[in-house]
Amino acid sequence: MKPLESSFEKLLVLLVQNKVEFTTVGGIAVCLNGYVRLTEDVDILVRRDEPNILRLIQTLSSYGEGFASELTVDDFSDEEGAIRVIEVVESCQIDIFVRMQGLYLEDFHDDIRYFKTENHIEIPFLGSKSLVLLKSTSLREKDRVDVSVLKGGFC
Repeated sequence: MKPLESSFEKLLVLLVQNKVEFTTVGGIAVCLNGYVRLTEDVDILVRRDEPNILRLIQTLSSYGEGFASELTVDDFSDEEGAIRVIEVVESCQIDIFVRMQGLYLEDFHDDIRYFKTENHIEIPFLGSKSLVLLKSTSLREKDRVDVSVLKGGFC
């Protein structure tokens, strides 16, 4: 079984190929750390500088229906929370963060790992230490399970 579903992998490969600076967080990152579970979306944390956001918007504008073409750099403000893009054709929901719990992409530099696809594209994802940090304050049951598994070394 492949750790990423094809629509998720297709999106992440496009981001890497277009030189968007990001890392995968959330359920996909948990899976890539070794605990395979279902996830309904792709969560990414992106570097919040204008050239990077423009590359992100351009990449997402050419993905699926291209709904992201309506986004602007100003939509990516320095606030907690995600920008959600839903692509029906690709069956993919994307949640984009520029900051999580007061932390930015560069704050996780030492705990970014890479998943190599069959085509040798390296997709960045957060390591277990950072995922535990981000998920440990969540009230969602699946996040608590993720933290327990990631801390327990079952991955």
